[in-house]
Amino acid sequence: MLVEAVIVILSLVYLYFTFRKPPGLPPGMWGLPIVGKFPSTSVRFGDQVKALRPRYGDLISWRVGNRLLIFLCNQQLIKRALSKQEFTDRPDFSTFFTYAQGGFHGVIFGNGVKWQIHRRFVLRHLRNLGMGKSKVELDIQEEAVHLVEDFKKHTDKDETVPMSLGVAVFNVIWKMVAGTRFRMDDQRAHDLVSMVWSINDTFQGPVTLFNFFPWLENWSPKWLKEKLGLKDLQDLSGELFSIAKEYVKLHEDKHEPNKEGDLIDQYLSAMKEEENEDSILSVKELLVVVLDLFVAGLETTSSTLRWAILYLAKYPEIQRRVQREIDNVLPRGTKPQYQDRAKLPYFEAVLNEVNRISSLVPLGVPHMASQDTQLEGYIIPKGAVLLPHLECSHKDPELWEKPDQFYPEHFLDAEGKFVPREGLMPFAVGRRVCLGESLARVEIVVFLAALLQNFTFIAPEGEPLSTENDPKEFSLNSPKPYRITIRERKSEVEK
Repeated sequence: MLVEAVIVILSLVYLYFTFRKPPGLPPGMWGLPIVGKFPSTSVRFGDQVKALRPRYGDLISWRVGNRLLIFLCNQQLIKRALSKQEFTDRPDFSTFFTYAQGGFHGVIFGNGVKWQIHRRFVLRHLRNLGMGKSKVELDIQEEAVHLVEDFKKHTDKDETVPMSLGVAVFNVIWKMVAGTRFRMDDQRAHDLVSMVWSINDTFQGPVTLFNFFPWLENWSPKWLKEKLGLKDLQDLSGELFSIAKEYVKLHEDKHEPNKEGDLIDQYLSAMKEEENEDSILSVKELLVVVLDLFVAGLETTSSTLRWAILYLAKYPEIQRRVQREIDNVLPRGTKPQYQDRAKLPYFEAVLNEVNRISSLVPLGVPHMASQDTQLEGYIIPKGAVLLPHLECSHKDPELWEKPDQFYPEHFLDAEGKFVPREGLMPFAVGRRVCLGESLARVEIVVFLAALLQNFTFIAPEGEPLSTENDPKEFSLNSPKPYRITIRERKSEVEK
């Protein structure tokens, strides 16, 4: 009896010291030992955090399981926090490790010196390959031509947005990474696009439980891992990893050192030059970098374009106004260019409003405190997960006249000129700002302008379009699948 009593006392002492609230923590939700305070599954996590702002302010702590989450709910606070070196790391989430093949690899979920070297390498060589220059814009324009031709095959039908939209976006980054592209109707390309969309869906499901309870993965039986989606994430990331390996192997077989080529060629050349025991460059790192580029490069841009088509179909008067502006600036048959946006203020306002209202990554990509760090007078303990609540800024009533409405006039002055707004952060900010931002901006402008030159998007009769977000979505606001009617525009200018 005495032994049992001692075990109980020691267990209680362990729970107290392990799960007691650290001093100096921002106010928020602490919850019970071990489990913390679980968010509701019927309301988006981000919306639950927004509801706490009147009570706790813009810096909110919330413990879920073994993880302490710190939400940054103010534009200036987000910028200050994410500029700190101490908040640069990614957390050791189970889903991140599964995707990145068991470690802090690549440019999305990598950490430390290895991440810094790979980020600099990728950014430098993507720029060398044309990112931010006219060369890559020519490739985007060519993909836009193929995209328009494929959309013509889908006119006057009630169906989902054609898969070619994803293929066009994928081709742009894949040509830079692997030196090749796919036809719009290539089934393998469709399968790749579907896998990327599926892996992002899996990231947001019950598999996130493994992130909040790090011990759960080692103790879970196989059937539980399957039920919670960890097996699906392993299978999907493994399949995409195998595809990356296939293309890297093809490059290795025909590689010529110091030959200018795509990003894979350049990485292999750099590996050869730095071939020693201490080299950070490796085939495994290259494989995860390739995986990162076609997952991140495809999902965010294609989802933004699908949101844009959805909102334009839902608000036909806005779509007509955009088309009139495009028709007046770009005669039919003229290929849109990124620089044209300077003459298309309403079009640019619409694009920015799509980014604001959809808030594609509402809670940003998680960061982690690498050491105890002061922020706004509070102590953010080592290991805490920081979530920049971008949607709070995007829908802050103090920053936006109509925060919950699709209102392009947010980005127009009294004379109808485009005006950028500081509260918009679609590509995040700080040390880990999206490295493909310049590429994504060009793609969105060129692809959407080309589509609006040639087509009108209409809600199917009797099927009202919904722009509501899915409550289960934690990290990505992808539009729910929707049906659309694509109508080809025949006249040169439609008033």
